[in-house]
Amino acid sequence: MIIDLLLRIALAGALGGVIGMERQLRSKEAGLRTHILVGIGSAMFMIVSKYGFNDILQASHIALDPSRVAAQVVSGMGFLGAGTIIIQKQIVKGLTTAAGLWVTAAIGLVIGSGMYEIGIYGTLLALVVLETFRRLSYRFIGRNLTLIVQLKSKSVPLVLIALQHRDVRTGKITLTNRDSETGLCEMMVDVTLSRKVAPEKMYNVLLEINGVRSLEIH
Repeated sequence: MIIDLLLRIALAGALGGVIGMERQLRSKEAGLRTHILVGIGSAMFMIVSKYGFNDILQASHIALDPSRVAAQVVSGMGFLGAGTIIIQKQIVKGLTTAAGLWVTAAIGLVIGSGMYEIGIYGTLLALVVLETFRRLSYRFIGRNLTLIVQLKSKSVPLVLIALQHRDVRTGKITLTNRDSETGLCEMMVDVTLSRKVAPEKMYNVLLEINGVRSLEIH
């Protein structure tokens, strides 16, 4: 029995590490070690939830819900996932990584309960969503980015025209108040790039526009 439980913990950590490796290769907020620890921890919580109170349950007039610890893992992962979400200049980043941690916790719980096939299948499916669907999204929908441009107010139409000429679809556009000292304003534009448009090329084109001082791509 003890060997089987140790195997569950190790397997949960290994499967979590597979998802974490993909995230680390993408330079995301939570990487290999974080996902391994989430997998190991959730598996241990599940084992405690299922088997940790057998001695107490043997006593008379005592009844416990074996799912109570596992349920707390599900809600507790929300706090860890929130820590990977970054809001910077009204741009939200890290949602996919937070969801990946949540799935890793679920995989750990499944492995900890002894359902190896379900845990392995969930890991493979998560990798398909993270990698294959990302490529399909870039190919058929395009890549969603946010441009943050410091520029003269008179250069705003020039930037929008340059994007339109390169078949870049624009979404929400936000302009901040003009700085009286420098005469610059900040423009945030949500854009969708097809795979034919390289972000590096678009970066160089926009910086060549008269009045554009700086450009960030997120």
